[in-house]
Amino acid sequence: MEKLVNKIASQIREIIGFDPEIAIILGSGLSEIADALENKVVLPYSELDGMLLTKVEGHKNQFVCGKLSGKKVIAMQGRFHLYDGFSPKQVCLPIYIFKELGVKTLIITNASGGIADDLAAGDLMLISDHVNHTGQNALIGGPIIDYGVQFVDMTEPYDIKYRKLAIEIANQNKINLKQGTYMQFIGPFYETKADIKMAKVLGANAVGMSTAVEVEAAVQCKLKVLGLSLITDKAAGLSKNKLTHEDVLRVAQNASNKMTTLIEEFVKRV
Repeated sequence: MEKLVNKIASQIREIIGFDPEIAIILGSGLSEIADALENKVVLPYSELDGMLLTKVEGHKNQFVCGKLSGKKVIAMQGRFHLYDGFSPKQVCLPIYIFKELGVKTLIITNASGGIADDLAAGDLMLISDHVNHTGQNALIGGPIIDYGVQFVDMTEPYDIKYRKLAIEIANQNKINLKQGTYMQFIGPFYETKADIKMAKVLGANAVGMSTAVEVEAAVQCKLKVLGLSLITDKAAGLSKNKLTHEDVLRVAQNASNKMTTLIEEFVKRV
């Protein structure tokens, strides 16, 4: 896949004419953050030879490149998931493309279900750690591109300085930013009540169907990572309401302004 990474990165670089400093992966319902970019160049995945496509509602299948808070940014509107049938290496293809483009910082977002008692729909959670419950990762059999690390240290996958900066920005902008551990399940089904009980015992504060495998690849690529979850619902068994993807999108869209403010200020100061 190394040749594929290089081919797609070359196509992007030729079209946009600059090397982005920061990459943003936008979770379900959070694609509007890309609207804040200036001098935007939109690159549909379908126009990039070799790029994958996702069929998930709320994911637009395109990169949006431009400037955010004065920094050169590439945003991903449409990520890939294991539940689509993609392999971990395919899911993490964009991470290696970002690395090849010269990205140093990855901001990764997701929509997730809250487990902790203090998390409610519409809350933002700073990801301090994660549990990969998928049993899979993109480094099995070797990474897409070898950056000299076979056994990756995951002690602090989410950069400590970035987390401190995000908390500072949230406090200054009166954004109630919670903190916690995120657990990735494969999906596409929402978790059973027993799954959620297990996740809580294992220390998870929120659950979702993305992020952990991508972050593991990012750490192998030596990217610094900031992780943010938008809590769109209470996890299975913790609410009287049935979980639907439509509700996830609705809550995410209603609360995306807080996420946008936090990310804009973070990009300005990182």
